[in-house]
Amino acid sequence: MAAVNKTDQELADYFQEHKDDPAEWGDPEPAPEFVRKRKSRDLSMKITGRFTPDEGALIRGEAARLKLPYSEVVRRAVQHLVRPQP
Repeated sequence: MAAVNKTDQELADYFQEHKDDPAEWGDPEPAPEFVRKRKSRDLSMKITGRFTPDEGALIRGEAARLKLPYSEVVRRAVQHLVRPQP
């Protein structure tokens, strides 16, 4: 969608209408059950972050390569960053 000459309300309406459209957002296919190691009930906190389009493409590309949800790629990256180094 071209964002040229659209009002904030028009943009908000468009994205609300397309919020669940995987073709719009390029959401990857869900990982097969045997790949998933956690159940959603095991996760008690949700943190939202923003990424540039290039960063998002890198995360999604790595998720596709590893056949994992992109949230798991981000989770593993954070764990690697905060894990004490020997």
